[in-house]
Amino acid sequence: MTMVNLGHITRCGLPGLGMHICHFYADLSQLIAAQVPYFVAGLRGNERCLWVTAPPLRPREAVQALRAAWDGVDDAIQAGVLRILNFDQWYASPAGLKGIDVVELWLKEEERALAEGYNGLRISGNTSFLTPRNWSTFMEYEHAVPARFNGRRIVALCNCARAQCNDQQMSEVISAHHCVLEGPDARAQVVVALPESSRGSESKW
Repeated sequence: MTMVNLGHITRCGLPGLGMHICHFYADLSQLIAAQVPYFVAGLRGNERCLWVTAPPLRPREAVQALRAAWDGVDDAIQAGVLRILNFDQWYASPAGLKGIDVVELWLKEEERALAEGYNGLRISGNTSFLTPRNWSTFMEYEHAVPARFNGRRIVALCNCARAQCNDQQMSEVISAHHCVLEGPDARAQVVVALPESSRGSESKW
């Protein structure tokens, strides 16, 4: 893997924007440091935003973190521009993890966002709720995302706790994303993951 420093490709709030990005975080402060500017950029850019949280950051704490950075958070929530959900409200079903079906939910959300006049859909989820039993279901979903999101106005940021991934799992996650971010600060490092042939056409934003 080659580590490179990339500038802002679009107004994403993070360096090295791809359509499907993974962020490996070490602790709560790194998670917040990535998520907050990412969503503030989307809200300022007239995007519908959907944040699916999991420990160590719950919906209430996520709202508080956003409020500290942007004073329009409560109005955005009330207007439906921003939704912050706990992971079991989005990924879970009576049969277990929804898996690949979640991709269709994202696509429908994007269609609604565009129909209502937004520039696109900005989404993020934290994978800390995963267990060894549902890892394969999760990876099936992750590998489906790049192709299904190709050409769509969707920006997706997946957050993975570094301590929860062994080397093999980390490699699997990297292979399913356009790029991977580590260390969300002014010297952020981006791992370019997928070859150009696997990415499809660039985003139309």
